[in-house]
Amino acid sequence: MTDHNVVQIIDVRQLAPRLRHPTIFDTFNALAAGQALLIINDHDPVPLYYQFASEYAGGFRWEYLEQGPEIWRVRISRGGFADPGFVPARKPARGVSAPVEFVQPLVLDVRPILAAGDSPCGAIDTAVAQLIPGQPFVLLVPFEPRPLYAKLGQQGFTHQAKPVEDGSWRVEFRRNGTAPVSGPATAAGCGCGSH
Repeated sequence: MTDHNVVQIIDVRQLAPRLRHPTIFDTFNALAAGQALLIINDHDPVPLYYQFASEYAGGFRWEYLEQGPEIWRVRISRGGFADPGFVPARKPARGVSAPVEFVQPLVLDVRPILAAGDSPCGAIDTAVAQLIPGQPFVLLVPFEPRPLYAKLGQQGFTHQAKPVEDGSWRVEFRRNGTAPVSGPATAAGCGCGSH
């Protein structure tokens, strides 16, 4: 790559889904002002743009270098920018419609953590903190985590729980779009520490 300000290239296609956003943000945070990273993906990473706009308003610039149909390449520069370089076009509202699913759920299986005798609260806190707007959080747990429902409910999450054939539970959490984000669930009494 001849672009001298790109110091890191991340081929998102090579990463497990749960590692994609953390890897991109860790890399971006390590950049100096004026440096950039290049991400390569097999679909439009516009949900990532929304997360950058939410967390780094004025501190990044987003430039599409290639826009599909098979490969998307985006240069994300770090620094002070009055203009982010790209702003998604707003579509006219046409009444109320069902929400569009932009991103895959973040899935956390805490069964191995509990089987090892450890608390999954830190992993749950981290997962909740990494959610992007509209992204569901799916928790796989060996029992129904009722205390966690109240804890995440205070942060605007609703849940749907169902038992799985092996006796464990699959719980999907979704944050209400109008609920304020008050931070991750506190570790004390996260609801998954014991059965």
